[in-house]
Formats: sequence, structure tokens, C-alpha cells
Amino acid sequence: MPAASRQRWFTFSAVSLIFFVVSAGAFSSLGVVLPAMVSELHWNWTQAGFGYTLLGLACGLASLMPAVLIRRIGVRGTMAVGTVAMAAGFAAMAMTHSVWLYLLGTLLIGLSFALVSTVPGTHVLTDLFKNRSTALGAYFTIGALGQVAGPLMYVGVHELTNGWRPYWLTFVVMALAAGLFAILTTPGKRDESHHAAAAPEIEGPGEVLQGLKDWTVRRALATSQFYVIVGGYTTFLLINTTAHGFAVAHLTERGVDPKAAAAMLSLEALIGAGVSVLGGVVGEKVSAKTLMIASLLALTIGTAGLAQASGWALMMVYALGVGLGLGLSLLASTMLLFQYFGKRPNLELFSIMCLISTSAAIGPAFGGWGRDTTGSFTGMFWLCVAIPAAMLAATLFMRPPALAPAPRVRTASEPAS
Repeated sequence: MPAASRQRWFTFSAVSLIFFVVSAGAFSSLGVVLPAMVSELHWNWTQAGFGYTLLGLACGLASLMPAVLIRRIGVRGTMAVGTVAMAAGFAAMAMTHSVWLYLLGTLLIGLSFALVSTVPGTHVLTDLFKNRSTALGAYFTIGALGQVAGPLMYVGVHELTNGWRPYWLTFVVMALAAGLFAILTTPGKRDESHHAAAAPEIEGPGEVLQGLKDWTVRRALATSQFYVIVGGYTTFLLINTTAHGFAVAHLTERGVDPKAAAAMLSLEALIGAGVSVLGGVVGEKVSAKTLMIASLLALTIGTAGLAQASGWALMMVYALGVGLGLGLSLLASTMLLFQYFGKRPNLELFSIMCLISTSAAIGPAFGGWGRDTTGSFTGMFWLCVAIPAAMLAATLFMRPPALAPAPRVRTASEPAS
């Protein structure tokens, strides 16, 4: 195998591994560990939900940081900063005896999620591979498998140690190992010069849209299509954080065994991971808009199942629907943004999309407050059904953007109108 090809696969492995680790230790893990932490440390669900909100807020508000850092210090330097934040965040969770250290831990984990996952990952992989949809599908699948592994790892570690602190210490070690691998194999600043401002080569079946090579960040931000894509992505994050934060507690309150509830969370993530693989392959054949529609429809149905689940039938509706929806979501949003606006503004547009989607972080805080106020998570989950249904309608009516022609400059020989 040529050296360049080996380096490509080392880089793919590194960015995928660190995405796996941060996914395993962030949203799905916290949702499984929180009931034990709330019980032992005598917190209420408003406090617990606010930590989940901080996790989402930090992840979203830091979304512009990877773009800035990549331009200044390269992907390697960005990964180094993210690794330090990730290890510190997991260490804070392991040592916490107060709400404030817990909140600091979630803040650092959210920051590290932004720095080591999708922004640098998609930035590198869209340059390394011609079949971008397939490469991104595999990358998102490995990240999704982290969400499968997290809850199962917690069940295993808890069985061995009868505590939740050793679980977070395990992630400190994993974060340092994955971070070192990423630092050694991803490009440094001097390797970033090949990210040219030219139009990308379109490898998949995506439409070659009018004026693709001329899209800029400013012009893309003036289109309604950008905000529909952002709205869809924000919806995915809202359901992801809210469902993963409270699904186990919600199902347990409705009579489901806690281990079965945790296993259902892993099953949902496993379905999502499998769908990510298929989505990457299918994404070479069908439009990203079709993937977005399918993901929003599945998410609506699955969240409705979760709202009313108390037995296996509706829990399977939840696992299949939400797993399918979230499994397609990141690929659909990423590829739709790429197909509609091209490579040149993609890094900045992706970061802006992540920043705007920070609004999804209100979900866990609202959910925790709602649980303390009404005594149930059910109403909050029904609200989560209405939101993807509305975004589904908006996506169905969306059309590809047309670039407005540049204003014509009148020459001196032409008479004034």
C-alpha cells in the first residue's frame, strides 16, 4: 500500500476513534449515569437537566472554535486542545461531589465534543476521499457506535465496581489514548494549504446546482434553504440530547426495568449506527434531501413511541424510529449543506450551523424543570414530537437554492437609465 494511502487510513482511523470515545462518554452515557448520580448526591432533576443543557450549550457555542483553530494551528493542534478538555471533563465527573464540579465537567466535555468530532472530522475526510458520502457515512457510524457502547460499558463497569465514578475514570484513560493517536496522525497547520478555495469535485449523484462554485458564506446565509437545513439539524440535536438525557428515567418511571431501559438506549444507538452505514452507501444514489425527509419522519414516529412506551412494543417503535432518524440525521444535514453550497464555504457554514443549533440545549433544562413541576417526562416528549413534524413539512417544500446573479456594472459608454 502506498505511503499516502496508509496515511489516509491512519487519519480516518484516528478521527473516527476519537469521535467514538467522545460520543460514548457524552450524551448517551450521561443519560444512563445520571439517575445514580442524582440518587447518591441528592440532586433534583432540574440540576441534573441543567448539566445536560450545559453539555449541549458548550458543544454548540464552541462550534466556531474548531474552524478558527484549524485555520490557525491545523487539525492536529485542534485535536490537542480538545483532548486536554475531554480528559479534564471526564476527570471532573469522576471526582464530583458538588453540582458545580458536575457542571464544570459537562462544560468541558461539551467543549471537547466540538473540538474533536464532526467539524475537524468532516473537514479532513472530505479532502481525503472522493466518495465523500460513503466516507462520512462510515465516520458517522463509528461515532454512533460510541453511543451504543457507552450505556453498555456503564452497565458492565457498574456490575464490577458497584459505582459510577470508575466509569468516568475509564474515560479519562480512553480520552488520552485516542487523543494521542489523533495528534500523531492528523494534519498540522503546514498541511492545511491544500484546502483551496476552488469548487469541489462532485462525486456523488448530487445535483450540480447553478453557480455552485460561486457560493460564499455571506450568500449562503442569505438563503432560506440554509436555515431549513439548520432547523433540521437543530431538531436532531434537540431529540438526541433530550431523549438520551431522560429516556432511561422516563421508561423506569413507566415500569420498565432500569437495565432494560439502558439496553433499549443502546439498541437505539446500534440501529442508528447500522443506518449510518447504509445511509453512506445510499447517499451515493439518492439525494440528501430524501435522507433528511426520511430521518425527520422516523424521528417523529419514534419520539411518539417513547412518549407512551411502557412495554416492548412501543419501546421497539422508539428504538427503531429514533435510531433510524438520528442515524441518518448527521449525514443528511452534512451532505445537504455540501450539495447545496459546495466545499469553499463548508467549514464555516458547518460551524455556523452547529453554533445556531445550540438552541437545542434548552431541551434538557426544560425537561428537568417539567419533571420536577409535573412529576412526569411525558408532556415534554410529546412536545418533542411536534417539532420534527414541523421541520418535516418545511423540508418537503424546500427547493435547491439559486444563486442570485451579481449586479451588472454599467460601463461609461452606456447611457444612464
